[in-house]
Amino acid sequence: MFSGAFGLLWCWLSFAVLLSFNESKKIVLLATFLLVIPVLTAALLKKYFIAIWKNEKFWLLCSVGLFLLMAAGFLYAGLSLKVYPGWDFGSVYLGAVEMAEDGSFSEQSKWYFTTYPNNVAVCLFLAGIFKLFGGICDYITLGVLVNVFLMLLGIGFLFLLVRHLYGVRAGFLSMLVCVLFAPFYMHTPIFYTDTFALPFVTGSFLAYQLRKRDVRLLVLTALILALGYKVKGSLGVILIALLIHTWIQEKKVLELVKRSLMLIIPFLLVVEFLTVLPGHMSLWDAEDREKNEFPLEHWLAMGLEGSGGYNGDIYWMTASVEGKNEKIAVDREFIRKRLGEYGVVGMGCHLKAKLLFTWGDSVYFAPEKLKRDPLQESPLHPWVLYDGANYGRTYRYCSAVHWLLLMGVLLSVIRNFLEKGEGREAQAMQIALFGLFLFLLIWETRSRYLVNFVPVFILLSIDGIWGIIRYTDGRRKDV
Repeated sequence: MFSGAFGLLWCWLSFAVLLSFNESKKIVLLATFLLVIPVLTAALLKKYFIAIWKNEKFWLLCSVGLFLLMAAGFLYAGLSLKVYPGWDFGSVYLGAVEMAEDGSFSEQSKWYFTTYPNNVAVCLFLAGIFKLFGGICDYITLGVLVNVFLMLLGIGFLFLLVRHLYGVRAGFLSMLVCVLFAPFYMHTPIFYTDTFALPFVTGSFLAYQLRKRDVRLLVLTALILALGYKVKGSLGVILIALLIHTWIQEKKVLELVKRSLMLIIPFLLVVEFLTVLPGHMSLWDAEDREKNEFPLEHWLAMGLEGSGGYNGDIYWMTASVEGKNEKIAVDREFIRKRLGEYGVVGMGCHLKAKLLFTWGDSVYFAPEKLKRDPLQESPLHPWVLYDGANYGRTYRYCSAVHWLLLMGVLLSVIRNFLEKGEGREAQAMQIALFGLFLFLLIWETRSRYLVNFVPVFILLSIDGIWGIIRYTDGRRKDV
């Protein structure tokens, strides 16, 4: 039932996204070309160079080579496209600089972090990095280097995860897709939660997959997820997905309860500790947080207006009153009013626009951020800025890759449907992706919120491809 419902939704989404692209025919042709080349290469290797095809050390060395090539590309892109931090990214950066240099927040930063306490953990992490390594280079360069490291760590975990599930050749393919995924390079100078969360997504799934070797690794999974949740709240869907997957896979009630508690209790303890800690550090007055903090309803209200992204009018509506209860009342009244105005048909149109706004942006909102106060001119700017001379080529390429990944996810869901979910470890990632889909359907949204889940797109695409190879070869085991 899950795979059938998810498959229908994802099929509609994939083709709706394709139709929303500019020059969709050219994008389909390019996507076909990008798909045919590796398929033909793999077929030739398998037929005429069987020794290479079966040589796992060869594929491992190639994967390492691609990883090093990608690391060099990330460093070049990150240092060439540096921007002065703005929006929330800038507030977190300035707060981290203040903590590193003065050991306290300015009044402006106190207001920001009592209004948006979800960004405190990232700020303190950056402050610690700035304090320890601030003498090596300027803070912005250091932020880029930290971002590149965390992105590479997340991709490294992806390789280990894919190799564990499907073998080293699949691991090589995952690395190749990451090397060719242009939005990763575009996000390297933006050291913020969207990319900082990458290693927590892939790291938690890797630790979860290794639970069969040692069930205690479920505790490690929970710890990684808790840290990731404090970096990016949307990672909470992964915990729910792993719990559901555990309930599906485990038949013994006592074992099910034990494993569930091994995920839930460490997660809650760490999250609670990291939530309470800033208050004990005397970073601000408790009264300020009660007066300023935006409630969860604020982001639900944001998600109901226009395309579901940031809306200045709703921001000022919430900010215009003091006190958390007063803000909740204002936001809830707006939500009730907006739902009444939409009706069933209007809500359907709104959700469609919101889905295309979120999932139809193949560059993941990066150009919007890169155009704001670049610190230097770079040969890359004509390729990555909306008004750049070569941006049209970047757009078509990114759209082709993005659409291929969406279709790859669809293949994985179809495979799960045909196999009825029996023994399917990839189903944990499918449930998590479906959870993200639902979360961003009701929450304030941006396409950049998907960046940390791109490794899941890649893994599920490989899962779908490996399923086709299995059935083509007439075998009941992974290649």
